[in-house]
Amino acid sequence: MTDQPAPQVEHSPQSLTLTWDDGARHRFDAIWLRDNAFGADYRHVGNDQRLFDIADLPSDLAITQAHIDDEGALILRFAPEGETLVFNTGWLRRHAYDAVLAEGWPDCWDGRMANRLTPHDYSAVRDQPSALFNWLDTVRRDGFALLKDVPTTGGHVCSVAELFGFVRETNYGRLFDVISEPDPSNMAFTAAGLGVHTDNPYRDPVPGLQLLHCLRADGEGGASIVVDGYEAARRLRETAPDDYDLLRHWRVAFRYQSGDTDLCARRALIESDAGGQPLAIAYNNRSIAPLDLPGHVMADYYRAYRHFSEILRAPDLRVRFQMGPGDLFIVDNRRVMHGREGYAPGARHLQGCYADWDGLISRHRVLQRTLNQEAP
Repeated sequence: MTDQPAPQVEHSPQSLTLTWDDGARHRFDAIWLRDNAFGADYRHVGNDQRLFDIADLPSDLAITQAHIDDEGALILRFAPEGETLVFNTGWLRRHAYDAVLAEGWPDCWDGRMANRLTPHDYSAVRDQPSALFNWLDTVRRDGFALLKDVPTTGGHVCSVAELFGFVRETNYGRLFDVISEPDPSNMAFTAAGLGVHTDNPYRDPVPGLQLLHCLRADGEGGASIVVDGYEAARRLRETAPDDYDLLRHWRVAFRYQSGDTDLCARRALIESDAGGQPLAIAYNNRSIAPLDLPGHVMADYYRAYRHFSEILRAPDLRVRFQMGPGDLFIVDNRRVMHGREGYAPGARHLQGCYADWDGLISRHRVLQRTLNQEAP
């Protein structure tokens, strides 16, 4: 039942420690082990979901016996229930929760990514599981990827999203046309240039992914720009940690209003975990609402906000590319900011849609599992 040499076992009533032959040591609490019991008595055979609630377990749970059997499995006995559980020690090592992880910034990129920006082929992504996996893996790693030779028929952007998940419909519809309009409901529907931004920060939850597909691109202008928000956040924290802390501590409001829509959501410009590592970026100067922070914070917050905006304009942070008919890009809308240069009205037509991250991650994991099973 194990995929590596059996570890040494030490236990007390409250916990158990496994020591592997490479010196790694991992501690597991008795309650955690009992909560993760395997077998038909504890989990549904068809869907692997628990058949008990945490409150069903004894409050005085204790490990009374622990040993490795001849097959390398960990055998545990618990009091006061008298339950005997069997664990794959390889599974335990993969799920060790007290492992000391080296702290480091998430992998990020700057303008030099333009040198390795290689579009994925749509036909291959559509027809070959390995090509679809590679495209999704690029999105997962970089938060950004390109597709080429996507049919320029209207609505095809939704078909691309459906390769991995579901279209996230909004007040803009199932899909939206990015063209110059005489009376635009959003500055995106003009020919003006747009500074880099994340989309829809006024929505709760914010769409995790945006796809934009070029149907027409006549004349000059309209070049696209992307910036890695994680790299911008890293630069801010490195040069002005106080500014970084202000932007992740204080939540501000974003708002969008039209004749039939009124959306507002409050979020931090830099969402972070407990250790200060960035999880998501929300930046859209067009839709940030009037700041309503405490008076003693306002001036400092504006300083931090301006500093972050200046970093986002750094030329060496930006990747610039020109989209032609059949090109499509996808961005992690919680991480990568996108923008564009101005263009001649009527000479450019893109269609876009939104999707959510859970569908992409699920498809990526299933493909990874399937491709690994097919590998020799």
